[in-house]
Amino acid sequence: MTQLSADQIASYHDNGFLAPIAVFSAAETLTYRRRLEAVEGAVEVGNERAARAGLPITHAWAWDLVHDPRIVEPISAVLGPNVLLWSMDWFIKAPGRSYVSYHQDATYWGLEPHHVATAWIALSDAGPKTGPMRFLPGSHRGPLFAQDETFAEDNLLSRGQVVRTRVNASKTMLAPLAAGEMSIHHVRIVHGSEPNRTDDRRIGMVLRYCATNVRQTKAEGDRAILVKGVDVHRHFEMIPRPRKDGGKRERELARRHGKTRFKALMEDATAAGSSPTLPPNPPPTRPPTPPRP
Repeated sequence: MTQLSADQIASYHDNGFLAPIAVFSAAETLTYRRRLEAVEGAVEVGNERAARAGLPITHAWAWDLVHDPRIVEPISAVLGPNVLLWSMDWFIKAPGRSYVSYHQDATYWGLEPHHVATAWIALSDAGPKTGPMRFLPGSHRGPLFAQDETFAEDNLLSRGQVVRTRVNASKTMLAPLAAGEMSIHHVRIVHGSEPNRTDDRRIGMVLRYCATNVRQTKAEGDRAILVKGVDVHRHFEMIPRPRKDGGKRERELARRHGKTRFKALMEDATAAGSSPTLPPNPPPTRPPTPPRP
């Protein structure tokens, strides 16, 4: 099990991200990549993205994966003892021009308060030439900026979001990962990534976790999975473990969930009562710092 040191926890809270963290062995990483590719290969070309959506709802292996203590324990170290999985997503960057513009996740997810962290796990090499994530350290402690929606063709974000402020690239930090490693980043940090200049696609499994006191402000009926502790707040409907991979009931739940999540992600943030131009919001209170090993 991966345990964060006191220095690592402090670094996350100071900088807004932490990398790299070893998670999976080479064999495990390959197994998960093959499972993903099996899901993609079972659908017609062009439908791969839809097939990847909601895998913890439709496939038991994905539901089990998001509970893996090697992922959940580091997340719990920065979020606290009671943790939900809000979503599993995939950022897959083929060789070519695709990129991710500088943005802040908190602006458009609708999750409040911002006790939210993303585990980004590399299922293929995410070295410097693949276009790994680039973070602006400390920006999670600054303002939550409005974002322009560009819908740029090669931008991997849903609306081509670009944070409405000048980002000095010389002050950003690259976070390359080897296959099987992960990074953790705060929901408010400014981040983006450049094109993949290798011959293999860069596969990032993206797990969004939050503390159980977090609520969805932009859509009714959002869902999550309790991965650690207890949930006394009950802001989300609980997603059950799939009984049958790709089963009819599982696919129907994934379809309904997809509509709810689409509403949350695509609704205008300002219309929903979010506050993308408000002054700085302090980061979440740190959980008690464990003794140094």
